[in-house]
Amino acid sequence: MSPAPASPTACPLWLQRRLQAAGGAVSFATYMEWVLQDLEHGYYGRGRVAFGRRGDFVTAASLGPTLATLLLPQVLQCLDSLATTTEVLSLVEWGPGDGGLSRDLAILLAQARPQWRQRLQLALVEASPALRQRQIRQLQRQPLPWRHAHPAELAAAPVTGVLLANELLDALPVERFTRAEDGWRWQWVHCHRGHLDWCPGPPLPAEVPALLEAVGIHLAGDAFPVGWSSELALSQRSWCEAAAAALQQGWLWCLDYGHNARRYYSPQRPTGTLMTYARQQAMGNPFLRPGEMDLTVHVCTDLLRHWAEAAGWTWCGEVSQGQGLLALGLARRLSRLGETEGSPLAQRLAQREALLRLVDPAGLGGFRWLLFHQGCPPPAPGDLLAFQAPGGKD
Repeated sequence: MSPAPASPTACPLWLQRRLQAAGGAVSFATYMEWVLQDLEHGYYGRGRVAFGRRGDFVTAASLGPTLATLLLPQVLQCLDSLATTTEVLSLVEWGPGDGGLSRDLAILLAQARPQWRQRLQLALVEASPALRQRQIRQLQRQPLPWRHAHPAELAAAPVTGVLLANELLDALPVERFTRAEDGWRWQWVHCHRGHLDWCPGPPLPAEVPALLEAVGIHLAGDAFPVGWSSELALSQRSWCEAAAAALQQGWLWCLDYGHNARRYYSPQRPTGTLMTYARQQAMGNPFLRPGEMDLTVHVCTDLLRHWAEAAGWTWCGEVSQGQGLLALGLARRLSRLGETEGSPLAQRLAQREALLRLVDPAGLGGFRWLLFHQGCPPPAPGDLLAFQAPGGKD
């Protein structure tokens, strides 16, 4: 007789031991770090992540070179603004996935600015050894000099250029907090009778309500019912500082799912934005098959801006991905695909599908683009092609 299948929320032995060693319960940020980044068991750390249509989820970069082609004019505009200030220009991608976007941008940059081939270099910041191996394979097929760089290495020798964070911030560890019967508390994680579950954590420190008040969210009063829960991405604060230390001069471009604070922390959003992904399916239970599924949360764009500015970045603008891509010429590309001459029909249809997915407001088109700079002159009106679109706030 075969054993009964394990429950989807069964706590694997390695995680049981980890929790026991930590005293029985840990913050959600610690749990998220373990199940995503642990080098032996984590979804990213071990390299289990599968990108693309046949994988667990589709990223904008996994749709082929379409995204890089559309981003190129804005990347060039930012690099051109720095070209007279330094001999070496850098394109840094932090959290580059399988390396496809860096590869495609490198090829396009070398074609657009052949005089920069020895002057422009790529730097990839990646914590997972398994993903670094994928990136090494991808970057063999591009013409620019490149390297993997650790944040401490960049902080010791900051570069000048553009730093891209494409679908990175939604995978950084977050804390969870909830309104309990006795007030606001952190939500922690424990193993109860062999299954993962929430447990009450310590009361929220005073600085958390103060932080949320800075972006217009007031936890006091009766607006939030007992049981209402959400996330707080405290790790983004230290990441903004690390990104600022990595660039002596240049631009920070963040591309991710996000909401402003009013929508993110709405009383009508009672369980936050936490989701798991596997095989193109999105689910809300963060304890499903730990280490085998992606865990992601949206970005609170107001908090990200708050932390970035505190780290020394200067705000430039925000648009949705759909608006930004239209400003960068997506409509013209769609129109050209309708021409009867040129590429085979099947190829044009595939390209059209990729373009439409990038601007689908219910999917990738709902991404928020946030742009910052430091150490360079303020951009003049019209200097930021992608950020001239209306509707900077969602």
